[in-house]
Amino acid sequence: MTIAVVLILVSAFLHAAVNILTKRADDKYAMRLLIGVFSAIMVMPFLFFVPLPQGRAVWLLLLTAAVHAVYELFVVKSYESSAFSAVYPVARGTGPLFTALGAILLLGEPAPVVEIAGILMISGGVIALGLSHRQTEGAGTGLLYALATGLTIGCYTVIDASGVRSVENPFSYVLWFFVAYGAAVLVTAPGIRGRAVVVEARRQWRLGILLGLLALGTYGLAMLAYRYGATAKLAALRETSVLFGAAMATRFLGERMSGPRWLAAGAIAAGAILLQAGP
Repeated sequence: MTIAVVLILVSAFLHAAVNILTKRADDKYAMRLLIGVFSAIMVMPFLFFVPLPQGRAVWLLLLTAAVHAVYELFVVKSYESSAFSAVYPVARGTGPLFTALGAILLLGEPAPVVEIAGILMISGGVIALGLSHRQTEGAGTGLLYALATGLTIGCYTVIDASGVRSVENPFSYVLWFFVAYGAAVLVTAPGIRGRAVVVEARRQWRLGILLGLLALGTYGLAMLAYRYGATAKLAALRETSVLFGAAMATRFLGERMSGPRWLAAGAIAAGAILLQAGP
């Protein structure tokens, strides 16, 4: 098992935890604001020990900050519109498909047949896991937001994989990413929700600190993994987070796993194994 695979699997587990805790927050958009702000604050002391990003990396940081701001809006809208275990898998399942397309067309990465098959199995299983959930009021709207979330996931994954490879020291891009991300949500969240989101953020700041710390792990590790491995393959493997998410939703949110959903989970696991069997 390579270092990139280890990094991405730890990232997947932490990602599921972040999303479960965000789902339980009273105001989810306020919580996403806190995640951005606290993660930026936490990395600031370490900025003195890494070189400043230059040239192309700076433009990629600005671009990913903008895409992440849009992502935050879509992910919160999806959580507010439907059940977590319905929208989370659809968003995460379509993300690798958009990522694979971008990696092939924009990054020029090869796409072996085995790898494509593994990505399709994971994405298909993830989407099936979400669609098998009992439909509730607003489910259609939630799934549309989840699909839009998947598109933004594909966009920022390709951007950040390119960015972390464009610098000599990968921590230079990773640390400054969180600063750019925090600045983006600090500007856009109040602009979209007004003063109310700031009031709610103040009320939930304790949970925000925890989630900000977890966010450093989940996406920081993912970016480091992209530095050392194939983008599409690792992005798909990261979506095994839905298995962790489903288990956590069953335990902490009272959501149940049916027979079809267990089959979908099996397809995700099989796809992950297939990815590792490839070149």
